[in-house]
Amino acid sequence: MIYLASQSPRRKAILKKMGIRFKVVSSDYNEKSIKGISPEELVLRHAIGKARSAAIPEKARYILSADTIVWCRNRILGKPKTKKEAAGILNLIHGRSHTVYTGVVLYDSKMNTFQKEVARTRVFIKRLSKKDMMDYIEKVDPFDKAGSYAIQEGPRIVERIEGSYSNVMGLPKEVVKKMVDRSTETIE
Repeated sequence: MIYLASQSPRRKAILKKMGIRFKVVSSDYNEKSIKGISPEELVLRHAIGKARSAAIPEKARYILSADTIVWCRNRILGKPKTKKEAAGILNLIHGRSHTVYTGVVLYDSKMNTFQKEVARTRVFIKRLSKKDMMDYIEKVDPFDKAGSYAIQEGPRIVERIEGSYSNVMGLPKEVVKKMVDRSTETIE
């Protein structure tokens, strides 16, 4: 059994589709922006922090956690709080590419070891008119999505990607599969 230190509906859906047995647990880790480090290091630090701060049952062994950021023009694009912020983010990313980074950690609490990896996906967004942006914001809830968009929800604004599709959703299944396969003997 794996304990998922995430409330993300997308991460839960990905694990379920992969056929991995898991339970969702909370983590009281507080993500903070850390200046002067790379996006790769940031997502790994946050994923490790989430795993270490997970509220797990006493005999739990494996904790899976992840952290995803959208990186464009040397800055993190977070989750917008208003429609105006969402439109500003879409205006920044349309007609160009950005990178989605996800740090994934599988923590073995019995051995006190971490498997950790960062997935990177380059995402190309179509050119959008102001009307297209506002229509998109009305049809897709941008407020719980870093970068103000969801690759899996329509209308489709992603032109193409280079890398893992599930990474853009918040959990690269290829990375998770590798980690779980390495621990197969002990994950029940």
